[in-house]
Amino acid sequence: MTRSNYMKKKSAALTLLGSVALIISIAASANVVEAKPGAASHEPDISHPKGTSPWPKYGERPDTDTPEVKAWVKSIDWSKVPKLPIRKTKSLGDPPECPKNDAPKSDCWWTCTGCYAPDDVIECPNKHDWGLTFDDGPQPGVTEDLLDLLQEKNVTATFFVTGMKSTKGHWLLNETLARGHHLASHTWSHSGLTTLTNEQIVGELMWTQKYVFDHTGYKVKYFRPPYGDVDNRVREIARQLGFKTVIWTKEWDTQDWQLEENTITPKKIEGIFSDDLKKLPTRTNGVITLQHDSDTKMVSMARTLLDMGMKEGMKPMNIAQCLNDKVGYNEVPTKAQKPTTVKNKNDKKPVTPATNAEQPIVKTDAEPSKANANNADNVDNADKDKESQSDSETITKQETSGSTPSTSYSVGLYAAGWTLAAIAASIAF
Repeated sequence: MTRSNYMKKKSAALTLLGSVALIISIAASANVVEAKPGAASHEPDISHPKGTSPWPKYGERPDTDTPEVKAWVKSIDWSKVPKLPIRKTKSLGDPPECPKNDAPKSDCWWTCTGCYAPDDVIECPNKHDWGLTFDDGPQPGVTEDLLDLLQEKNVTATFFVTGMKSTKGHWLLNETLARGHHLASHTWSHSGLTTLTNEQIVGELMWTQKYVFDHTGYKVKYFRPPYGDVDNRVREIARQLGFKTVIWTKEWDTQDWQLEENTITPKKIEGIFSDDLKKLPTRTNGVITLQHDSDTKMVSMARTLLDMGMKEGMKPMNIAQCLNDKVGYNEVPTKAQKPTTVKNKNDKKPVTPATNAEQPIVKTDAEPSKANANNADNVDNADKDKESQSDSETITKQETSGSTPSTSYSVGLYAAGWTLAAIAASIAF
């Protein structure tokens, strides 16, 4: 072989090897995404049904100057909403500051007076029932581990999700449902609701409900105000939009939110919970606890508290089960979808999701007074409603089943890469 021919073959071989490296790197990256969506970096989901406004931006309060918010606001009878002051706060997203003088009792402002309204959900009716709730998710890399833990313990919980965080973990909404759990709202931006205008409160509640509905087909019914910050103005707005306010049982705040800020130790939390458990024999009703799923330390704490509570005879369950609410939502999918069997990462065999009863597939009566109150796709006309619903279903299917590269795709790329490598070797040598 002449030197000229040898150099030509060597050049061709190097070109092929470059292609091999590119193909194998693509295959490898495909496998990373396929393995676990939560392990990859995810930008906020900005897709939305055709004919509707974009989702509110991540880290911001919803814009009130949109057709959707205007329609939702119009559905409310404002003559029934108390004219209470907008509370002051130090900065965006913080809870309100309590005034030097006590707020009027008629405000029933929980944050500064500890007042509960008669229809606030603060405990389970039955003794020993434990309304297990987690706020501030979904959090990729944390919520999955919590779901595994709850499946291991064979219990269900209510997840009070924020709309904002849902955009970065939208697949976890369906995963949570598939494991037999209950979804509820924790507003869009986690702002103290009494610090917001009427229109902003509407946007916080309804955009979150719409996001969950468009991605799962479930229209949430229960909501927990961030920081428990609620007064009679907020309550009435929420009522007319079809929501029920859930807080938690007095003294049963686990304080696990401080773990993320490193302002409390696990031992301190165990001590608080242990003191609460000592009061169980004197209680005539069950309890609702406050926990979170925004940090891995909270998952470890959840395991400890579950073990402690169940040892004392507490029966963990989601809020719908706690209240004997057979549906748990304002609207559920029209077609019954059997929960997906999910495999625990520590098990070899699939585990059936823990559910106490089949949920009827019906539309409930707990809707706002006007037809368009809970469906922003009705802003223009019925045709847009149907079009938006169709697009919404398409988005959901793409996000839950078709948004990540398949295993067969990456395997094929690997095979092609190594075939080219063999050809390159035969040319060079």
